[in-house]
Amino acid sequence: MKKMNMTGVSVVMALSFIAGGCASGVSPVTPGQLAETEATIRSAESAGAFDRAPDLLQKARQALGAAQQASGREDHQVARDHILEATAYAEAAQAKAQTEQMKNEATAVRRQADELEAKIKR
Repeated sequence: MKKMNMTGVSVVMALSFIAGGCASGVSPVTPGQLAETEATIRSAESAGAFDRAPDLLQKARQALGAAQQASGREDHQVARDHILEATAYAEAAQAKAQTEQMKNEATAVRRQADELEAKIKR
């Protein structure tokens, strides 16, 4: 039984060293990755996220700022995590804005169709 425990401890220690080695080998976030994330946020803004998804847009900007700060501290894994978070929020903001726009357009088309139908019935 003691041999199993020692083997288990050895395995856990080996895995922790491997995981620690992997964590320190994370490559830095590049200026291009930051610029790409900024472009995704701008795309959401262009889609109308200012008005239709301001909460998601704000979270995207905050995550991008956190990524930039983490990158400046050379905390590469945290920077990468924030880049992913910022991109996800920006994409969600863009999707929400586009969905709201489509709903508004569908409502307008439906209204026009109802008006035409009413004119025909007169």
